[in-house]
Amino acid sequence: MSPKELRDQKLTAIFKALMSLLNEMPFEKISITELTDRAGVSRAYYYKRFKTLAEIISQYEMTRIITYLRQLPDGSKLTLETLMVHYFKLALADRDDQLTLIAAGKEQILIKTFHTVLVYLLKNQLIPQTNLTTDPDWGDYFSGAVINLSISWLKRGAVEPPAYMGKKITTFVN
Repeated sequence: MSPKELRDQKLTAIFKALMSLLNEMPFEKISITELTDRAGVSRAYYYKRFKTLAEIISQYEMTRIITYLRQLPDGSKLTLETLMVHYFKLALADRDDQLTLIAAGKEQILIKTFHTVLVYLLKNQLIPQTNLTTDPDWGDYFSGAVINLSISWLKRGAVEPPAYMGKKITTFVN
């Protein structure tokens, strides 16, 4: 196993252990010892990689988003609808974890991660820029809107397909 695969495996293990513990107790009650024991990693691993439990979530979500970006269709310019369809597919695949984070009041981490990726896509001109997207507040607005819609969608049971949700976001933006 490569060092990157080992890192990703440990990150996934500690994230999944955190989700398991969040289903049993409040975020503030989770101890590092209990978390690392459940994840099968050392406390040294935790302290070397993370300052807070929230960083576990951020790093894991960023890894998931990077995987998401690699799955996007080839092309120098992607449409907003394509990006949103793929985002809702990712949210659906991670539904249980996302609902656990939402129940724990950690949706801001999801918004921050989404915003980081959005800024990257705009900065690298991978999605079309408009007068709206150049406004410094647009990223915050859009990230919050997409994540809040995603939360509502997941809580409703994700009845509509991701393609429908991607089109809905595009309609709202236009």
